[in-house]
Amino acid sequence: APALSSPKRVLLFTGHMIDSPGRAEPRFPPYMVEVAKQKIAEAVAAEQKLASGIAYGIAGAASGGDILFHQVCEQLNIPTQIYLAVPRDLYIVASVVPAGPWWVEEFNRLVQTHPVRVMGESLELPRWLQDKPEYNVWQRNNLWNLHNALAAAGGENVTLIALWNGASGDGPGGTADM
Repeated sequence: APALSSPKRVLLFTGHMIDSPGRAEPRFPPYMVEVAKQKIAEAVAAEQKLASGIAYGIAGAASGGDILFHQVCEQLNIPTQIYLAVPRDLYIVASVVPAGPWWVEEFNRLVQTHPVRVMGESLELPRWLQDKPEYNVWQRNNLWNLHNALAAAGGENVTLIALWNGASGDGPGGTADM
C-alpha cells in the first residue's frame, strides 16, 4: 500500500496593528514595517522548509502584522484566508483606518482577492457571553481563528506565527492573548 502523505500545515497568524498616531507607548511604529515584514517572511519560509506543504494561512486583516502576513504569503504562493471578527465596515474602522489610507487600500485589495469569513455582526458579544469577565469580541475572534485552524489541520499541523513585542496588550483579545 502506498504510504500516506503527512497532512499539510495551516499557518495561523497573530500580530500587532500599526501604532495609531500619538500612541503614548510605541508598540509597532510605522518605521518598523519593513523589519516586521522581513521577520514574518523568515518565519513563513522556515515553515515551508519544515512542512510537507502548507495548505493555507489564516489571519485577520488589520493594519500591521495581519496585512503583512497576507502579503508575504502571496509572495511565497501560499493561499490565505481572511477571518474578520465583524463585518467589513465595522472592522475597517476599528482595525485599519487609524493607520492611514495606504493600509485601507491594501485591506480593500486583500478582501477582494482572498476568501473572507466573518465571525459576527456586531462589536457586542452575544447575550450569553456578555457576563463573562475580561472577555470581548476580539478575544472571541482569537479563539474562533484558533479553533478553525485546529479543526482544519489538527494540533500537530498548526503553526502559530506571532508578531509580538512580548508585552501584555491594551485589553483582552490582543496578540498577547493569542
